[in-house]
Amino acid sequence: MSRDKSLSRRQILKGAGAAVVGAPFVVSSTALGGSGRSAASERINVASIGVRNMGNNHLRTLLGSDEAQVVAICDVDKKIREDRLKTARKRYADRSKTGSFKGVKGYNDYRKVVARDDIDAVVVAVPDHNHAIITVAALKHGKDVYIEKPMTRCIKEGRIMTETVRRYGRVLQVGSQQRSGDHFRFACELVRNGRIGRLKKVKVGIPTRSGNNDTWSPQPVPPELDYDMWLGPAPYTPYHPDRVHYNFRFVSDYSGGDITNWGAHHLDIARWGIGSEKGGPVEVWGTGKRNEKGLHDVFHDIDVHFRYANGVELEFSSGGSGTRFEGTDGWVYVSRGKLDAEPKSLLDTTIRPDEVHLYDSQGSHMDNFLRCVRERRKPVAPAEEGHKSATLCHLACIAMRLERRLKWDPVKEEFPEDEEANRLTWRAYRGHWSL
Repeated sequence: MSRDKSLSRRQILKGAGAAVVGAPFVVSSTALGGSGRSAASERINVASIGVRNMGNNHLRTLLGSDEAQVVAICDVDKKIREDRLKTARKRYADRSKTGSFKGVKGYNDYRKVVARDDIDAVVVAVPDHNHAIITVAALKHGKDVYIEKPMTRCIKEGRIMTETVRRYGRVLQVGSQQRSGDHFRFACELVRNGRIGRLKKVKVGIPTRSGNNDTWSPQPVPPELDYDMWLGPAPYTPYHPDRVHYNFRFVSDYSGGDITNWGAHHLDIARWGIGSEKGGPVEVWGTGKRNEKGLHDVFHDIDVHFRYANGVELEFSSGGSGTRFEGTDGWVYVSRGKLDAEPKSLLDTTIRPDEVHLYDSQGSHMDNFLRCVRERRKPVAPAEEGHKSATLCHLACIAMRLERRLKWDPVKEEFPEDEEANRLTWRAYRGHWSL
């Protein structure tokens, strides 16, 4: 078939909503630009929304990718936005040896970004309370999405986001990058294939921080910050620097603290090892501490317990940073940079062809996302998995807040006959903001 009669990569991406994500298509080496580098017209046009901290890391990764072309940078902090635009334009100018490059545009409002027809995918790394509104808007405009973890600020957001992915036939990757680590995958395969016998208990440890308990008073909003847009659907409260940028992590209106920050990583691996087919927990209870004054009010020093219908117990507590699976015949521990087991011979185990093999990203988490955008298939950390892992974090926070043992229906995603707890599965949106 001649080039002018075949579907271009962009035509395929734009028409993907009518197809089922999961069946790959083949792009010729000619279309990819040859020698492993995509032709400019065939690269995936990406917008970075939220480019501070982790968002800046993602931006730098994309700027170094031969498969992606950054065409838009969005941030509500003008200083940050202008700095990242300068970096991106210089990178592309140096690469093209033209001396200048104007092909990356800056935005304050994400809605103008997702409305652009020439953008294929967005990478969203904003505070947690804005994840859902930006992601859903992008999906409805036909964009594929890489969304930082935790996927959501509350449980019901996750169901809406997951159903929107399905309805519009898009690719969504949650930034649970441990799923793209070989040793995390191998640890979970050992568990899933019965190498430690029958799984009895999973212990997840995370570092937790309290933030500060300083008294505060309203301060003037910096001229470079669009504070109203930063707040988005969250309740309006006067500005203070302890609310914004990385400090949002410690304010419950915007985040679940390290319970959702680190918990979204290690509880995700716990779920991967337990197996999605086992469903979610049926009971949760626990305790934690919170500051008695100040802006920072998230839980820390936690001790939370989940019980699954098959008897597996999941312990989630402060201290350490990793996941330990305990079975009738041994244990496996995995964290960043460490894999251990008892008996030690488990570490030399080969997973046979006829056994459970979990999704192998075959590269970095971002590479997996870009590959799945191109091939129209599910990534290693799709919406449903991200939603269910975030749900465990939210269940922990709800149980600590109510200070009592809670029953949970993982199929209906509700607390049976418990309206007080069910109200906490959603957080009301401010003003005109809605999903």
